Formats: sequence, structure tokens, C-alpha cells
Amino acid sequence: MPDDSSNKQPPAGDDRNLVIVDEDFVNADTEDRLWLFWERNKAGIVGGSVAIIVGILGLLAYYVWNEDRKEKVGDEYTACQSNDARIAFAKKYAGKPLAALAQAEVGDELKKAQKLDEAAKAYDEASRLAGLAGYKSPALLALGARTRLYAALARQEAGVAGADAAIADVANDTNVPDTLRGFAMLTLANIAIAKNDPATATEWLNAMDKKLRADHVWSQDKESLVRSEPSLITPATPAAK
Repeated sequence: MPDDSSNKQPPAGDDRNLVIVDEDFVNADTEDRLWLFWERNKAGIVGGSVAIIVGILGLLAYYVWNEDRKEKVGDEYTACQSNDARIAFAKKYAGKPLAALAQAEVGDELKKAQKLDEAAKAYDEASRLAGLAGYKSPALLALGARTRLYAALARQEAGVAGADAAIADVANDTNVPDTLRGFAMLTLANIAIAKNDPATATEWLNAMDKKLRADHVWSQDKESLVRSEPSLITPATPAAK
């Protein structure tokens, strides 16, 4: 059994998230460590992340629908059961909050089908439509941020250059809700680990502590990542430029 690390503290003045990792990870290489972490935690990672993100869109759908309900636009939105119908609805009601929401759902469906280029463009259009609606409410602001982030995530998954920077733009935007900023930061930390860049990963994990509320929803995911990845204990010093 590994030693109990509950009473071990990082050195004074050190703001890194130091941890003691369990013995299964000590002699494993990077690929094996990531595999072990995924095998142990994939249910929680996938289930938790999907639940949070789906929950965000569900809440946004309610608030955005509520804004348009007086004009009965909500009934037409609810009747849209295909991407073609949603796209047509978004064009018809450009400038209405529900147009942006319908277009965001198009992006979600395309991303689910791994049509990443089309998904990114759909999210771009959703973000544009949210802007046309004027960002009049926190829900619209959050919807605009979500579509910006998901456009970047789709492009990152497709290997498009510059996608990481677009994710970072969302992570650093103080107008974006913490739930989405935290997801962006955690994603960037994982990307850095995949690139064997623990120093950058640690920077993003520290940013989660410094820039988000203490009770942000990604705190457990962040701690799980730190516990699983020994390179985050002593991140490499960036090479001098």
C-alpha cells in the first residue's frame, strides 16, 4: 500500500500542486500512466464531463427559451427535430436568442458525428447569432462563450493549427462563466501533458486555483489529473529562448 500522504505539505512559497502518486504509476512511462489513469477514471471523467456540459446547455436552453416565449418562437424551436430544421429556424429568426441555441445544437450533433470541420463552422455561426441577439442576458453571454469554446475544441480535435490559442482565449476571458473557463483550462492542461510539456500543464492547473472560484465544478477532475501524472510533481524548466 502507498504511504499516507495526507500530512505532507509542499514547501513554503511553492504554489505548485504537489502530490504523492501511488506505486502503480512510479515506474510507468508517460503512455502507460495515461492509460492507467484513463482505465481507472474513465467512467467518472466521461460521465461527469458530459453531465456538466449537457447540463449547461439544458439550463441555457431554458433561459433562452424563456426570453422568446412571448412571441411564440419557442413553439417553432421545440418543433425542430433535425439539423436542417434547426438551420432553417436559425436563419428565419436571426437576432433572436433561440436562433443561436438552435445553431449550437447543430454544432453538437455534427461534433457527435465526428464531422469536426462542419461542427466548428456551426459553432462559429451560433456565436455570431448570439452576438446579433445582443448578449442581453447572462444566458446569452454563456451561450456565446460555449460556442466559441466548442468551435475551438472541434478544431483542436481535428488538428487545426491555432486551436489551442482559441481555447486559451476562452480560458483567459474573465467575462466567461467559471464552468466554461475551468473546462478550457483543464483541457489545455491535458493537451500540454499529451505534448510532454508538464510546465505548461502546471501553469494551467495553477490558473484554475488562482482565477476561478474555490468551489468550481472542475476541482475534482483537476485533482485527479494531478494525482495521476507524476510529471506534474517536478515540471521541467522551460528551455531558455
